[in-house]
Amino acid sequence: MNRDSVYNILMKIKPDVVLIELDSSFFTPDFRFNIKPDQYWGNQMLGAHKYKSLRKVDLRPFDMSGRDQWYRQTNYFDNQEKMWSDILDLYEKNELSARDKEDVDLIRLIMNYNGLKFNSVKDLNVNVTVKFLSLREKIIYSKVVSIVENTKKLNHWIDFARLWKAQWYERNAIMADNIKKIAREYTNKRIVVLVGLEHKPGLLDLLEGSTDFIIREYWTY
Repeated sequence: MNRDSVYNILMKIKPDVVLIELDSSFFTPDFRFNIKPDQYWGNQMLGAHKYKSLRKVDLRPFDMSGRDQWYRQTNYFDNQEKMWSDILDLYEKNELSARDKEDVDLIRLIMNYNGLKFNSVKDLNVNVTVKFLSLREKIIYSKVVSIVENTKKLNHWIDFARLWKAQWYERNAIMADNIKKIAREYTNKRIVVLVGLEHKPGLLDLLEGSTDFIIREYWTY
């Protein structure tokens, strides 16, 4: 998916509101972007920004407040990479238990779905892909924490691993609650939610059964 894909989808649906996977720090109090487009903007932001420049639409953030600040404070991405690197190092040295080695094999097998071939944005979002990502999420977060807890040489990662797992599910819960809140504010309005594919399974589970709105895939329009 690229910025034009997002823009073309929005042009097709013609939403009243677009929810973007950002926290409120990226917006002014009247919900305008408080930063200018640059090379660091993702496709969601670029596509939504282009659409708003041509159409009347409200843009709203729906991610957890202070997300990026929290990432910086916890050195989240560096620690995530270092933790996994330490796990792989012990794996290569054959210093993990047989069970944990099997878990690493499983994680490596399902971790990178970028190698899968998708012919369209729709292919990325079909039910079988979402189910795969749901299973992938459950395996990776539970298995990594288990490996760290089971291995003495990795015990220094226990606190971070538990935080890493908890934050993912907390973030999904916050995003789902924010979607519900905004949907109540925009009764009978068309809302598009732009979110990373890896969050989609968790959000669908959390939004299932909601009576304030009907969930539709973009290609049904």
